[in-house]
Amino acid sequence: MATYLFAWNPSLWNWPELPKDIRQLKRRGHFDTEWNSGRVRNIEVGSRAFLVRVGVPPKGIFGAGYTLTAPVPTGHWRPEKAATGAVQQRLTLRFESLHPLPLITYDDLAVPPFKRFRWGVRSSGVRIPSTLADALEDLWEARVTALAGAKGGRGGSPHRVRHD
Repeated sequence: MATYLFAWNPSLWNWPELPKDIRQLKRRGHFDTEWNSGRVRNIEVGSRAFLVRVGVPPKGIFGAGYTLTAPVPTGHWRPEKAATGAVQQRLTLRFESLHPLPLITYDDLAVPPFKRFRWGVRSSGVRIPSTLADALEDLWEARVTALAGAKGGRGGSPHRVRHD
């Protein structure tokens, strides 16, 4: 199953519910939300999903989960674009790990093997090459496990979840 990168830019939407959504994830073990997948239509249900913070520091990867639905066309999430008739693809993501700050920073992604990929995506639904996806999984798992150890508990699911 493929791995995709989904973007959040706080300068375009400040996600005021993020702290509440993180608390919900900690209570339920997951957090489901609708998300834009840009123009990408062929994302399979069960694909791995990573959430990257772009545009405003601190930048980096701060969430992981998988897709619950395939993309469907909807009006654009930004009202000014929706008013012009712009369409986007939208799907449902299930996050199993979501944090207020990136666990993997742009500095972490600026070294091999990650530096050959453009992490500062302009839209969501960007496929991560499988060789990088495997390395990203390993790094993510290490960071989540380290965070859980530092807190003396779970910082999200430290176990790699495969949906293939």
